[in-house]
Amino acid sequence: MGQRYYVDPHRIEALAGQLEEIGDLARSMTEEFLDELAPTVGWPGTEGEFAEKARPQEQKERQTTKETMMSFRDALVEITDATLGQVRMMKTTRDNHLEEIARGNRALDTHGLDGDGDGGTGGHGRR
Repeated sequence: MGQRYYVDPHRIEALAGQLEEIGDLARSMTEEFLDELAPTVGWPGTEGEFAEKARPQEQKERQTTKETMMSFRDALVEITDATLGQVRMMKTTRDNHLEEIARGNRALDTHGLDGDGDGGTGGHGRR
């Protein structure tokens, strides 16, 4: 026999809720970081040899850090969205199969296994 498959959509949704909270936290951390980073733009200076050498590297590092934080935040949001989409798909699949089983059971109750509606022989051909 094959292994039994079990999933708890409600638990996954609860965990996805935690992912949403982490995504919100990452979003606010990114915003705070960028707000606190803004005043440091002039630190390498604007004139002189040091400013000429340090400013391009500082700008590159600033941009890379900003992109990394935003990518991290976006990845969390995408993981959460994908997880919730999979939960919706699982629930829809489960509900559709349960409806089909119920429909099949009603048909059996109404018509029996052989479909003649006698319900007595169960369609096995014995009398």
